[in-house]
Amino acid sequence: MIRFNKILKRTAGTILLAALFSSSIISTSKAEEESGPAFAPPVSKTTVPEIGPGMSLRSNCVVVLDPGHGKTEGHYSGCHFDYNGTTYYEDIITMKIANYTKEYLEQNSNYTVYLTKDSSEVTVPLDQRAAFAASVRADLFVSLHVDSIAGNGTTRNAYGASSMSPRTGRFHNDIAIQSQEAANTILNQLTGLGLHNRGLILQDSKNGTLYPDGSTADYYAIPRYSQMYGLRGFIIEHGYINCISDLTGFLSTDEQLKKLGEADAKGIIEYLNKAGKSTFVPDGNSSQTPPTN
Repeated sequence: MIRFNKILKRTAGTILLAALFSSSIISTSKAEEESGPAFAPPVSKTTVPEIGPGMSLRSNCVVVLDPGHGKTEGHYSGCHFDYNGTTYYEDIITMKIANYTKEYLEQNSNYTVYLTKDSSEVTVPLDQRAAFAASVRADLFVSLHVDSIAGNGTTRNAYGASSMSPRTGRFHNDIAIQSQEAANTILNQLTGLGLHNRGLILQDSKNGTLYPDGSTADYYAIPRYSQMYGLRGFIIEHGYINCISDLTGFLSTDEQLKKLGEADAKGIIEYLNKAGKSTFVPDGNSSQTPPTN
């Protein structure tokens, strides 16, 4: 069981998950590839975690922002791209976007915002990110990423923003519907900046992983773990780092990243103003081992 007494406060309103995999556990480097072909570790057990500091702040909407990737074994695990003598790293970009989103949200006293980490030099296991969001009973859990493709970014349609969200019509269907609505609200804000809207990316497990009710699990780790915890949770991809128009138009300067972060925040505010706080309460007896093929 994850012990949240290991969570350390690094800066005001920012939570750093300090409990990382030990040397006896498989490296997270492959599992960190949420936007790539790797399959994140399947859920073998779901446990309602100990309740964290967000419980005392339930009058506010609680938002957990997850800056994607971070360093693993001394190297950034996200995508990167060299352009005009500068190397752009997804890990650094997502950290900046998350901080700008947090800064904008915290101008409104109705929001309590946590980050899953406070530095691009740190990576946190995927299941622990979602479990932390559950521990503070997040009303919205958003994992921030930047996409990439093989080659120089000239592949047709490989540009723009998208969201890896849970599929509806199965386990925790109402939560999946809400997650998709929230993701689309944020994507619409990003579209307003000029980014192409690629819409929702919905993928099923590729190795037969199932949810506890026997339905097919989602492929991407963040929406899958969010569903397991009953969270409104999804991934937002903020354009393609190696698509030149996306890079130079949206991802290459702090001013551009601030606009992305503020667009995320506006989408979060718009959605929560409409939908309100999450009313889902995890079943206290939900610890179980889901069936697998």
